[in-house]
Amino acid sequence: MNKKINYYWLKLYFTYGVGVVNFLKLLQHFGSPENVFNQDINILAKVVGKPLANAILSSNNELEIEKTFAWLESSPLTRHIITLEDSRYPIELAQIANPPVLFFAEGDIELLKNNKIAIVGTRHPTNYGIDNANNFAEILARNNFTIVSGLAAGIDRYAHEGALSAKSNCRTIAVIGTGLDIMYPASNKMLYQKIRESGLIISEFSLGTPPTTSNFPRRNRIIVGLSKACLVVESAIDGGSMISANFALESGREVLAIPGSVHNPMARGCHKLIKMGAKLCETANDILDEIKYTYTEETRNIVNDEDIDPILLKMGYDEVSIDIICQGLNIDFAELCAKLLELELDGKIINCGNGRYQRVFNR
Repeated sequence: MNKKINYYWLKLYFTYGVGVVNFLKLLQHFGSPENVFNQDINILAKVVGKPLANAILSSNNELEIEKTFAWLESSPLTRHIITLEDSRYPIELAQIANPPVLFFAEGDIELLKNNKIAIVGTRHPTNYGIDNANNFAEILARNNFTIVSGLAAGIDRYAHEGALSAKSNCRTIAVIGTGLDIMYPASNKMLYQKIRESGLIISEFSLGTPPTTSNFPRRNRIIVGLSKACLVVESAIDGGSMISANFALESGREVLAIPGSVHNPMARGCHKLIKMGAKLCETANDILDEIKYTYTEETRNIVNDEDIDPILLKMGYDEVSIDIICQGLNIDFAELCAKLLELELDGKIINCGNGRYQRVFNR
């Protein structure tokens, strides 16, 4: 798209008070942002009211537009403005209620063409949740799905990292709730840079937009809108991930949830979703089966290999003390400790501290 067309999209987009709903309304009536600025104020007023019509025709946001073009032109191969009329705009995103009229992107824009799955969850995950987010994302990325998440602390972070570790061509897309020039949270700075280099970061917020509470539900609708399905790894019953899940249900997307311990408050959101009809997921195969995808034999072997180790069978998937593990097993305590260390190094269990362990899914 040429600079002139982008200019009018940005000029209308940056006009205070327009917003997504009014932008779409104006686009429907006048066909293009450029046509909007060629209208008489009385004609515009019939569509959006006189105060907003006056704000549009008198808007002075040249500095913000120039700043955006400078950002764009400083790295033209990796920085993009994608509008609704751009051929690169994902069809699935355009089909949601109030889709973003444009968004800013940095990284590999080709990832927008891939099949995508959203992975969301709490910012305060358990070790079990961390491992699931990482493992599920890695397996799905190896099977040609691009992982979409919000680059927040917690589950988002580990989902992105899992996808990057797969070293596939699908990798990951981060949808953020700030301008693309702001790295938030600061703890994810290195991850932000990795995704910018090997994945894609997108935002509908203009450069310099700080993180505010109202930004994140808007961000969540894009995460879901881009994706064929939404997997909730861990969430409190009133957690922010439930907003994403509810939007996914409203948008006709598949909703999937990983169950957890009844004692884990961060599993209650998932349990609620499962009661509401979300697909209960124990392995990545459950997701691939749900969205009618033919997975590779490599993944089938990864996910379906049955552990026959008696220690693992004894543990189950909740946290358990070493004393409980020892009960009923014909094994010396010192030998058990050595075996637990071996299983931990193999990534099959997690040391939860205070003599307690938890079994996790195999990679």
